[in-house]
Amino acid sequence: MLNVLYAVEVAVALGLIILVHELGHFLAAKRFGVRVRRFAIGMGPVIIKWGRGETEYSLRWIPVGGFVDLAGEHPEADEADDPKALWRRPAWQRTVIFSAGVIMNAILALVLFAAAPIVGIQVPVPVVGGVVGGMPAEKAGIQSGDRIASINGDPVESFEDVIWAVALSKAGTTFEVGLDRPAPGSDTPERLTKTVASARAPGSLAPMLGVEPELEPVIGQMHPDSLARQAGLDAGDRILAVNSRPVARWRDLVKALADAPAGPVTLTIERGGRRSDLKVNPADLRAYDYGMAWATEISAVDPDSPAFRAGIQPGDRIAALQDKPWPTSEIISETIRGLGAGAQVRLTLWRQRELVDVAAKTAMLPTGDHPRIGISLSPGLGPPALVGRVDAGAAADKAGLRPGDIIRRAGAPPQRIDDWTVLTEVFAAADAEPIPLQIERGSSVLTTALIPARVAQERLSLAGTVGTPLYAPLPRIYNPLVAAERGLKRTGMWLGRVYANIRQLATRQVSTKAVGGPVAIVQWSFGIAAHGTGTLMDFWGMLTISIAVLNFLPVPPFDGGHVLFVVLESVKGSPIGLKVRTWIWGAGWVGVGLLFVLIMWQDIARLLS
Repeated sequence: MLNVLYAVEVAVALGLIILVHELGHFLAAKRFGVRVRRFAIGMGPVIIKWGRGETEYSLRWIPVGGFVDLAGEHPEADEADDPKALWRRPAWQRTVIFSAGVIMNAILALVLFAAAPIVGIQVPVPVVGGVVGGMPAEKAGIQSGDRIASINGDPVESFEDVIWAVALSKAGTTFEVGLDRPAPGSDTPERLTKTVASARAPGSLAPMLGVEPELEPVIGQMHPDSLARQAGLDAGDRILAVNSRPVARWRDLVKALADAPAGPVTLTIERGGRRSDLKVNPADLRAYDYGMAWATEISAVDPDSPAFRAGIQPGDRIAALQDKPWPTSEIISETIRGLGAGAQVRLTLWRQRELVDVAAKTAMLPTGDHPRIGISLSPGLGPPALVGRVDAGAAADKAGLRPGDIIRRAGAPPQRIDDWTVLTEVFAAADAEPIPLQIERGSSVLTTALIPARVAQERLSLAGTVGTPLYAPLPRIYNPLVAAERGLKRTGMWLGRVYANIRQLATRQVSTKAVGGPVAIVQWSFGIAAHGTGTLMDFWGMLTISIAVLNFLPVPPFDGGHVLFVVLESVKGSPIGLKVRTWIWGAGWVGVGLLFVLIMWQDIARLLS
């Protein structure tokens, strides 16, 4: 029943956005005396249609758009001699007609943003649930449990505020992060300020600090072969206790499992409103050791740091540090810290299949409290699948793998390996069977087979399992004027954010994988609808702004393309030829169609994975 309700809410919201947009064009055209031939909500085959006056109205099957068909858009077109033809109107009136849909969407967003806090909003709490090893937040001393109170002096309401503030800036940007840290034995938290520079981790869609949100002990996603799934847990399960020890947060759950005695463990779970005990014997679970790991990668280089001046680049992988081959991020951090300020650090970097020797001197930098050379570290998970560590006597060593090898294909039948994510999926699917490998070593291509070694489990691990972000309600706003002021601010803020995202996508500062289409929008909407109608209204306000901005880009066949043509014709002093216009518009529709298919494919692939 809840899913049906969420589906109705999403359908109504999508229909409202389309209706308001097309209504803007319709009302503006009517206001300036332009004849509207057809007004349609949706695309494709007609569900129902009716006529009134000079306009045919229709509702269509595909709910991803709509259109307003105006008479005489060009002097050479049909009905060009109609006194109510669009082309006969002055340039400013045509500009208003083409812009009216975007304007109406902006007004709708303002209304949604203003009404949402009156209905009630829940947001992901701005509390740090965990810090990513080797990323800037860890280096700056940010800890789990810290509440992020401000970013560069701006108050923070939601964990999303932190994500957006960092994501919309270039990697390496410095932020002043205000924290409230719980003080033992006191109800008053300690107020701290940390200086943190953002970094781009391999595979990340945008720059980040390396903080993770506070999570509920509710299973959100699980790897198909994870120990948690083998144990009988499922997505949506809430873990209430471990061996009768209550857990309130995901990090409490992780700690409780780590602290539990070796051997069987009892989880108290809530599934579908019912409470039950799940007994798990870790010894029955399948886990394998492959005896190797990825290399450590440099995810970011601080501007004007010793590393920057030495020519170290993001994406370099560390093949050696002070003659220590293929060191882990922990060894790298400990070695550099132990050298002290002013010491020479020798590195051998793996860069595009070549080894590069560099040297940099340690120094006290603004982004740390100990000597550094100005690099951020992360696992080298991206392409290619480069082997960094091979454990002596383990499965990879027995198979003949060596540090620096690149795994090109794996599995039976052979599957192309682009990165470590694909490789781990192949490993998981193989279970205990030998895994054929094709590896690149220098200029040679070798074949071998890796036989996974089963590892006895003493405790239940949550590796490959992700919790659900913890939401909390914001104070409701009952004063309509205060709510309207908030709505106006959020409308302006999201306009800036969307334009900034488009700029970052165009300059490749943000991955195109961050873009979501209809499938992703519906998926996100269902997840957000669970947190209340007001929260969904706030999300759809953001989505409405996104659609408005995209529609106003000066590219045919968007509304912005129409406005561009009006401007060009005004400068030219005469209409652009119908054949040229038709060709440009046709090319625009083909481009939009291909982009739509690409985004849909990406949505479906994301959903399936």
